[in-house]
Amino acid sequence: MFGCACASLRWTPDRMTKSVVNTRTPYLIGIALLTTLLTWLAWNTNAPKMGHVLTNASDPLGYYQWLPWTFLHGDWSALPYVNYLPNGKGLSLFSMGVAILQAPFFLMALIYCKITGSEITGFELPFVLTRLLAAAFYASAGLALLFRVLARSWPARTVWLACGLLLFGTNLYYYTVHDGGMSHIYSFFLFAVLVHLTVSMLEDPSGPRLMLIMLCSTVIVLIRPLNGVVLLVPLLYGPHSVIKSIRMRYQWVLRYWRWSVVGVGFSFVLLLPQLLYWKYATGSYLVFTYGTKNEGFDWIDPHLWEILFSHQGGWLLYHPIMIGAMVVLLRGAYTKTPAFVDWRTILLVWTIVWYSYASWWNWWLGGSFGHRGFVEYYAILALPFTAFVHSATQWSVRWRWPVLVLVAFLIFLNIRMGLLAFSPMDGPTWTWDSLFTFWKDSLFL
Repeated sequence: MFGCACASLRWTPDRMTKSVVNTRTPYLIGIALLTTLLTWLAWNTNAPKMGHVLTNASDPLGYYQWLPWTFLHGDWSALPYVNYLPNGKGLSLFSMGVAILQAPFFLMALIYCKITGSEITGFELPFVLTRLLAAAFYASAGLALLFRVLARSWPARTVWLACGLLLFGTNLYYYTVHDGGMSHIYSFFLFAVLVHLTVSMLEDPSGPRLMLIMLCSTVIVLIRPLNGVVLLVPLLYGPHSVIKSIRMRYQWVLRYWRWSVVGVGFSFVLLLPQLLYWKYATGSYLVFTYGTKNEGFDWIDPHLWEILFSHQGGWLLYHPIMIGAMVVLLRGAYTKTPAFVDWRTILLVWTIVWYSYASWWNWWLGGSFGHRGFVEYYAILALPFTAFVHSATQWSVRWRWPVLVLVAFLIFLNIRMGLLAFSPMDGPTWTWDSLFTFWKDSLFL
C-alpha cells in the first residue's frame, strides 16, 4: 500500500496549483474566512466560561499577563501568576514570546475600550474576543503558509485535504478553538513561517529572508526554549549532506552580512526585555524557570511508548490520523524518496522532541488533550502527512471508501472529545477505565 506511494509523489504542478501558489489574494481571502470561522467556533465553545478565559490561574494566564502589566500597569514586579523565590520576588515561569504575538490583538481591544469609555483592566469581554481572534488568526495564517509550501510539490486538492485533516483531525483544533491561550498555536504559526522561509531561501536566497529566519527563530525560542530544536530545519533542511548544508548557511551569512547584522540586532532587542526581567527576579540573565521549582528531565528513563500510546494523552492513541504520516516519514527517511523532501531532518527533529518530552518529569504535560507538545510540530509533519494523503487518494476504490469512512469518524471523534475534554485528564486518577468511559461519552454510548 505504501510501497507505490513514494514513487507516485514525483509530481509536476498543474496550472491551477501554480496560480494558487503564486497569487497572494486567495491566501488572504482564505485566512480571513478561516479566521472568521474559527473565531466563531471559539466564541460559542467558550461561551459558558467566558469570564474565565483570561483569568483562570493556569498556563494561558501566565502567557497573557505580560500584556496588561506592560500596557496598563507598567510593573512586571507585580505579575499575578508567578512562582515565589527564596529572595521574596515572584518569577513568571512563562516568557514573553506569546505576548509578543498577542500584542496587536490586545491593542485592538485597548483602543476599542478607550474609544467607548469602557472600564479597562485587560480582562473585559473585548480582550477575550481579541484573544480568541488571535488564536484563530495564527492558526489560519500558519495553515495558509503551509499550503503555499505543500502546493509546490503536491496537487492543490491534495493539499486542501491534508490541511483540513490536520486542523479538524488532530489537537491543532483543540488548541485553536478550546484552549487558544496556550503557547502551541502561536508556535505552530512560527514553525510554519520558518518552514516557508527555509524552503524559499533554498529556492531563492535573499538577505531579508535570512533576517526573518533569525527573528522568527528568536521568538520561537522565546516562547518555548525546547522548541529551539526546530532550528535544525533552517540549519540542515535541504537535498545536501549535513556538512554541505551547514557550509551553505555559512555562505548565506557571509553573502548577506549586512542583513545578518540587522537580524542579530533585532533579535537581541526582542530578547533584551526578557533577559532584564530574569536579571531583576533572579540575579541572572539566563534562567531555566521550571528549575526554580525543582522540575526537570530524567534522560535515563524516558517514557517513549507512553507518550505515544498511553491513556494519559498518548499522541497517536488520541490522534491516530497521524499514524500514516509517521509511517511515510520513516519510509522516506530510509529510502530518501521522494527526494524533494528532506525526510531525515524532519525525523531528526521529531525524534529529539519525542525523547525530550518523554524524559520530562511530567511527560504527559498536565492538562493536555492528546499530547500537546507535538501540536506545533504539525508544521513540519505536514510534509509526510500530505505525502500520505496523496498516496491514499491513489489507492483502489476498495481501500479508499473504508479509509474515507474511518477518517470521517476520526474527525467527528476528535471534535467531540475536544468538546467534552476537561482538566485534569491525567495523573493517578486518570486510568484506562476513565479513558474508555470518556470514549463512550464521546460516542453517545
